[in-house]
Amino acid sequence: MSALYQMRYQGVAGVGHGAIYIGKGKVLGIDITGARYDGSYTAGAGSLLNQSGTLTGTVTLTAAGGTLVTGQPVPPGTQVQISFSLPPTFGNGQFQPVTVGGKPVQVAFDKIGDIP
Repeated sequence: MSALYQMRYQGVAGVGHGAIYIGKGKVLGIDITGARYDGSYTAGAGSLLNQSGTLTGTVTLTAAGGTLVTGQPVPPGTQVQISFSLPPTFGNGQFQPVTVGGKPVQVAFDKIGDIP
């Protein structure tokens, strides 16, 4: 389950991409703007055994400054909460809805490789 992913995201004000680690209950990453991601998740019942569970969590985005894909202008160091509930097959490159600062954003994860 612990792996590195390419992430692609789109919102009302644009698109972007980055890299993110998801594993062992932790989420860590960075994107093209220099924003950093730090958070955690829990795996729903059955997610490791029969692929029926979901990953639910929250991440704090620390912005490098500029405008988020939600259209919100932010100065450097601004922290924005991201919440998500992803299916166990989230690493298949299909866009999934997440909430960034209370606004909808679509994010796709493409698995790069497992990390032990």
